[in-house]
Amino acid sequence: MEANRARFYRIAADVTEEEQRRAGIGTYKEKRLHIILKRYFEEDPACHEIPVKGFIADILREGVITEIETKGFSGLGPKLAAYLPAYRVRLVHPLAGKKYVSWIDPETREVSPHRRSPKKEGAYDLLFEMVRILPYVTDPGLTVLGPVLEMEEYRLADGWGRDGKRGSHRFERIPSDLVDIIELGSDDDYRRYIPDCLPDAFTVKAFSEAARIDDGRARAVMKVMERRGVLVPLGKAGRAMLWGRA
Repeated sequence: MEANRARFYRIAADVTEEEQRRAGIGTYKEKRLHIILKRYFEEDPACHEIPVKGFIADILREGVITEIETKGFSGLGPKLAAYLPAYRVRLVHPLAGKKYVSWIDPETREVSPHRRSPKKEGAYDLLFEMVRILPYVTDPGLTVLGPVLEMEEYRLADGWGRDGKRGSHRFERIPSDLVDIIELGSDDDYRRYIPDCLPDAFTVKAFSEAARIDDGRARAVMKVMERRGVLVPLGKAGRAMLWGRA
């Protein structure tokens, strides 16, 4: 899916202006990231918050449900079981392609200057999240979208340690730019993230090195790809399991 940056900027500016009139960061019942993405994927408010099969769908238009999942896919099984196959479903999970972090003092509410985080999220983070909805990965009515965003993250310094950062809580994420939208719908979409440099038979370790992710994340990603049918087990070489492209 192609990212419409101009529309994203306009929607983000409108939501920011609305929140500033209310008093600043975190005053909406819904977080700003969720609101901006909901409006980006459907601007008509008549299509928002629609009761469907005992749940409230973020967006319903012409038989397509769009769910904005900013925290991840845990606990989504009952919703997907209800929605599929009666509706097509798009799951939207934002990814922080570039992130700046500011800290909020929980007592004074003072906000520190932001600093860029070295962490960057992309397609493998989206695939990793999908291990939580593994039974639905093969459903032809499901598409997963990962908007890659530049964003400001505000965290409460309410954890432990001298600076309160360890074990702290995220307070708000505010997107400032839409860089790309990763789409996982067809088999070819999944195959795109099997590194080309891998041989015909490869291990989890080889996949993790080629994809530049850790072994645990590689196992989860490959489990999703196996479920989808684009990776197949080929047996063992010694104690190591071998995998290949389907």
